[in-house]
Amino acid sequence: VIRALDGKAPAARPERDRLIYAAAIVAFSVGLVAWTMPGIGHPSAPPRALVAIVDDDPFVRAATSSLVRAVGWEARSYASAIEFLEDEVAPRVGCLVCDIHMTRLDGIGLLARLQRDGLAVPTVFITALTSPSVRERAMGQGALCVIEKPVDAGELEDWVRRALAPAG
Repeated sequence: VIRALDGKAPAARPERDRLIYAAAIVAFSVGLVAWTMPGIGHPSAPPRALVAIVDDDPFVRAATSSLVRAVGWEARSYASAIEFLEDEVAPRVGCLVCDIHMTRLDGIGLLARLQRDGLAVPTVFITALTSPSVRERAMGQGALCVIEKPVDAGELEDWVRRALAPAG
């Protein structure tokens, strides 16, 4: 917890907190790139696997995209589930990283729609607003996991790596 000079915690500032989160993810991503040089990405990563990021928060999209690219995967980001569906990229997606709470079509609804269309896309949900019932709905729909925001970059990378791992 950050404390001011007078010892009191500062007032919550969601925009500032998002910027700090984005900066932390970018800093972590830069470290991953340095760690994996001279080849781009982790040596065990599938070559240029496509990870789709669907989140209505532009800071989360930017930070998550940076992390995904730093590991060596291809990232495509979308501001909504509808935008993702309109791009018609779903059959090529190796992993979907998706917010749960979005307008028009939420993340769980998006996963259900993909499944109705005959697509089994490994999905990692990220959310700031979770409850046991939301987590149960997401997992019941076939999600790999539900990660609470702010997202731990290492945890997210581990789940994406699991999603992209060859079945065996």
